[in-house]
Amino acid sequence: MKASEFYEAYRNRHQLAEGWKKGGRRIFGYICNYTPEEIIYAAGIIPVRLRGTTENIDLVDAHLPTFCCPFTRSYLDQALKGRYSYLDGVIFAKTCDMPRVIPGIWKRNIKTPYQWYLPVPGKNNDEAIKLWVHELRLFKGSLEKYTGQNISDESLKKAIKVYNENRSLVGKLYKLGLKDSPPLSGSQMFGILLSGLVMPKEEHNGMLQKLLDGLSDAGTTGEERVRLMIAGNTLEAVELLQAVEENGGDIVIDDLDIGHRYYGSTVDEAVEPLKALAERYLRKVPCPCKHPAEPRIERMLELAEEYRVKGVILLSQKYCDTHLYESPYIEKRLKDKGINVLHVEHSDIGWVGGKFKTMVRAFIEMLGQ
Repeated sequence: MKASEFYEAYRNRHQLAEGWKKGGRRIFGYICNYTPEEIIYAAGIIPVRLRGTTENIDLVDAHLPTFCCPFTRSYLDQALKGRYSYLDGVIFAKTCDMPRVIPGIWKRNIKTPYQWYLPVPGKNNDEAIKLWVHELRLFKGSLEKYTGQNISDESLKKAIKVYNENRSLVGKLYKLGLKDSPPLSGSQMFGILLSGLVMPKEEHNGMLQKLLDGLSDAGTTGEERVRLMIAGNTLEAVELLQAVEENGGDIVIDDLDIGHRYYGSTVDEAVEPLKALAERYLRKVPCPCKHPAEPRIERMLELAEEYRVKGVILLSQKYCDTHLYESPYIEKRLKDKGINVLHVEHSDIGWVGGKFKTMVRAFIEMLGQ
C-alpha cells in the first residue's frame, strides 16, 4: 500500500461516493468534527465530510458575501454546482456562526432528502453532557424514523469500535513522526488524514493496516530538516505543505481540525453508548469555537515538546473569527516556551505562490541557524 493511494482516493471522493450510492448505500454529508459520526454509521449510512476545493468560486456569491469563511463558501459552491448531488442527507453541527446560517441556504437551494441541525453545547460540564445526550437521542430517533430501522445499542457499540480502531491506527502513524527521520512526510500524512474523512471507516482501516505493515524504517530523506508543527483550522491545498517541505521543513505533527483534533481521542467502550459519545465529543481537545481554549493550547505545547518541534506554522483561514481571535494568545504562549511561530492568514485559492514560499523559506532558514 502506497501513501499516495490515500490522497488519490480523496481526490476521487465524489466518484467513489457515487459508486457507493449506485450500490444501494445511503450517504450523509457533515461539516465538522463535532458531528457524532458513529450514530450515522450505526444507522447503516456512510458519513462523508463536506470539503472545499482550490477551484475558483462561481455560484456562492449570490448567497454569501466575500468576507465570509472561505471554506464554507467553497463547499457550498461545490454543492450548488451539483458535486454533492449523491447525498441523502446533511448534518449541521452548531460550532461557529457559519453552520447557523448555511442550513437555511442549503434547504432553499439544494434539495437533500434529510437535514438535521445539531445544537452542540458550548460547555463540557456534567449539565452540558446531559443536554448533549438528550440531543443525541433526538438525532438517533430522527435517523430511525428516516431509515425505518431501530439503531440498537449493539450497533452503536460496533460503530464505536470501528471508529476507535481508525483513531488507533492513525495514532500509530502519528507516532512515526517521533523518529528523527519519519518514513512519511507531512504532506503524505495529510492525504491519509483527508481520505479518512470521505470513506467508510472499515475501508480506511484496511488501507491503514496495509500501509503500516509495509512501511520501512527508512525516512523520507537522509538530510537534516527542521521539525515543524502545522496548526490551525481546515485547509484543502496540500501544496501548502509541500511548499514547506521543499524549503527544508519536516511537518512531524499537527493541530488541525481534520488531523489530531479529529483523530486524537477515542470513545470509552465501557460506558453506555450515547453517554460515551457525548463525553468524547464534548470533552475532546476543543476547537476554537468552544471555550475555554486552554486545553487545546496545553495540548499543543505537549505535542511540540514530545515531537521536538523547532517552530509552529499557524494557518488561519481568512475571516475565520474563532481562530483569528485566539491566535495572538497562542503565539504568545508558544513563544514564551521558546517556540517560534509563523502565522499565516490564508485562503485555499491562490495561496501557494511566491509570497507564501518566501515567508516559509525565511522562517525555516531562521530556525535552522
